[in-house]
Amino acid sequence: MPAGLLMAIAICFEVIGTVCMKLSDGFNMIWPSIFMLVFYGLGFVAFVACIAKVQISIAYALWTAIGMVAISIIDILFFDANLSNMKITAFVLISLGVVGLTFEPQQKVTHD
Repeated sequence: MPAGLLMAIAICFEVIGTVCMKLSDGFNMIWPSIFMLVFYGLGFVAFVACIAKVQISIAYALWTAIGMVAISIIDILFFDANLSNMKITAFVLISLGVVGLTFEPQQKVTHD
């Protein structure tokens, strides 16, 4: 499976798991709590498969940055979080950083 697809799957599962965490109300709601554990587990499995094909520094930066932006958008749309100029600026800077990491020329790493 291509690394990009594995990364997309890992991010989607992590985002779904995080939404389930919010819905679990501090583990007081059983089904969202169970779904949270399942989706986080699936996300980590996909992420492990991804880092077998991609440098971990780039994979982790993409995973956390895209996941954070996605969760923030979901928080704004569905959980009434406020959208400030500071958040917009932070999203833009994070996105630029991820793009910069993604388009950096890759060098082969050799292990002695």
